[in-house]
Amino acid sequence: MKSILPIILVVAGLAFAYLAITTFQAATANVSFLGIDLSASDEGGQMTAALYGVLALVCLGLGVTTFRKSKG
Repeated sequence: MKSILPIILVVAGLAFAYLAITTFQAATANVSFLGIDLSASDEGGQMTAALYGVLALVCLGLGVTTFRKSKG
């Protein structure tokens, strides 16, 4: 039963990492028009992606730490 929590945390961390990557990609766009490179970004979307990234790191860190404590 103790090993279920680390697995849930790691899976949640991976899910948040996926959300961070897809949100960041959706918040930025690059276009080349007549030899001119244009880029646009949504600052709110990038902030959300950063939040998802931090949550992913926290969940993964807690999952690994909890797994190590339950083993030893």
